[in-house]
Amino acid sequence: MWGVELLAAVIVGVVIGVVLGTLGGGGAIITIPVLTYGFGLGFVESTTASLVIVGASSLAAVVAHARAGRVDWVRGAVVAGIGTVGAVLGAFLAQGLDPNLLLLAFGVLLVVVALLMLRRSRTPAGPAEPASLRRPRTLLATAAAGLAVGVLTGLLGVGGGFAIVPALTLVLGLPMRTAAATSLLVIGVNSAAALAAKVGVGVQLDWVLVATFTVATIGGSLLGARLAGRVDPATLKRAFAVLLLAVAAWTLGTTIVDLTR
Repeated sequence: MWGVELLAAVIVGVVIGVVLGTLGGGGAIITIPVLTYGFGLGFVESTTASLVIVGASSLAAVVAHARAGRVDWVRGAVVAGIGTVGAVLGAFLAQGLDPNLLLLAFGVLLVVVALLMLRRSRTPAGPAEPASLRRPRTLLATAAAGLAVGVLTGLLGVGGGFAIVPALTLVLGLPMRTAAATSLLVIGVNSAAALAAKVGVGVQLDWVLVATFTVATIGGSLLGARLAGRVDPATLKRAFAVLLLAVAAWTLGTTIVDLTR
């Protein structure tokens, strides 16, 4: 049984990595339900493991994207720096909340993200020239987005790429491929900050499973980074949105059944 679980972790990890490396987000959206319902981890353990898996994979994919010249280091560092504050705050807030309520919130978040991705798959990319961070309104909007994404990272264990990419394209005006690559830098930094906070409160993990999942996801993320310049992002967004809706239906249905028992 253990061998079957590790094989499943490798297969799912590669798929998640490809999505993460190509779209610049979405890895944790799949990872958390898979770890919770597929591998039987508690929600706190799943979200913590997700930070390890998605964080490490994001940083690995950043290297591949950087070689292709897609990472905006300055804007990414600003969003990531602000996001770390929210990530630590969210991690501590999560400790006192009912896991089932967090799962319900996570399921609702999946639906919202899926609808946003479907909508944005039909809209053109952001402006060609990146907005200057010296503008007060741009800097304030960037800070607000970074803080909100950080809180989500700490609270629900998601990297927040689904929110970071739109923020980078719509607020800062980065091209889609640059935004996706830069998003991975933010996810990696935020995940590390949230993980440090969670480890500080004594969360225990199955490190054999987590390590296997992480290595597979890193491999998938590197493949996804190579595919990012070749695959139509709109097509990927639509396919991923459909997957999110299916995962959301499963998550919400299962959690509601557990709450009514």
